[in-house]
Amino acid sequence: MRKLIYLIITVSIFLSSCKDKDSKSYLPNVTGKSGEVILVIDPDHWAADAGTAFKKKLSQTYPALPQKEPVFDLVHIPYDAFSSIFKTHRNVIFAKIDKDMHEPKMIVQKDVWAKPQLVINVIAPDEESLASLVDEKGDVMVDRIMKKEMERYASNYKKYEEIGIADALEDKFGIRLTVPKGYTLDLDTTDFVWIESRGRGDAVQGILVYSYEKPDVELTTPFLFSKRTQFTKRFVPGPTRGSYMAVERDYAPFRREIEVNGINVIEIRGLWKLENDYMGGPFISLTLVDEDKNKVITVDAFVYAPQFDKRDYIRQLEAILNTIQMPSNEPAD
Repeated sequence: MRKLIYLIITVSIFLSSCKDKDSKSYLPNVTGKSGEVILVIDPDHWAADAGTAFKKKLSQTYPALPQKEPVFDLVHIPYDAFSSIFKTHRNVIFAKIDKDMHEPKMIVQKDVWAKPQLVINVIAPDEESLASLVDEKGDVMVDRIMKKEMERYASNYKKYEEIGIADALEDKFGIRLTVPKGYTLDLDTTDFVWIESRGRGDAVQGILVYSYEKPDVELTTPFLFSKRTQFTKRFVPGPTRGSYMAVERDYAPFRREIEVNGINVIEIRGLWKLENDYMGGPFISLTLVDEDKNKVITVDAFVYAPQFDKRDYIRQLEAILNTIQMPSNEPAD
């Protein structure tokens, strides 16, 4: 137990002065690239089952991208190489064997040496139990890091928000999104809005919002794809005559039903293509039902970036989608 306490203290030096809640306001901003995770682990364990378990969880393939990309960029740092330049990194995981431990533990901390920082301590009495803990808690670890990445994006978006776009979406659909500067409202029709940002080269990040009467049938994935294509065929043409955005049907989509900011949504990840042309890329959509208005609303974000990896582009859009609110449905104070 003494060694456990000592380890936690060495990993979290700042705790000795943390009685003052305002002390964190003096911490520097985090460093490192978005989506990057530093794993501090001894080389012997990195080369053994524990290292394999970490790689399996943290370097797993990001869902619904045209080419394989890892969910995180995992950087291995041995303990004796973990210097002060790494302490301010955005995501840090410490993996350690402590033979005096009775059972393996995962301890999550925030803003240890920087803000907004996430530090995860994974401690076990032996190599086997360390690997088992990562196998068991790896998905939780991934979820914690992913949510922290979303929070960082959303915090920055809030600082540089295009209020006019949020107001327009609320007036038309009864929802709000925190859309950062750089995006423009390119098309606004009765039941369809196209918001877009252009980046390096030909890179495009687009957000489509559309609504329709709630049907009497279940909102299955084929039904939602059919509705999507109805709107994109009409409003999202390609550069060549007769081309338009459609869903890539040869790819099995990823679907789950989740809650975002108290709103029940259907999340779908998949690939889009241009019919009668050769462009394509990933998309993610959130679909909700406004029972008061008897309407289905879909917020759909897509990426076109032929020269670049797509993961960070789609993750940035996912962060925007996850700011969704329905002010008209919130109870009055």
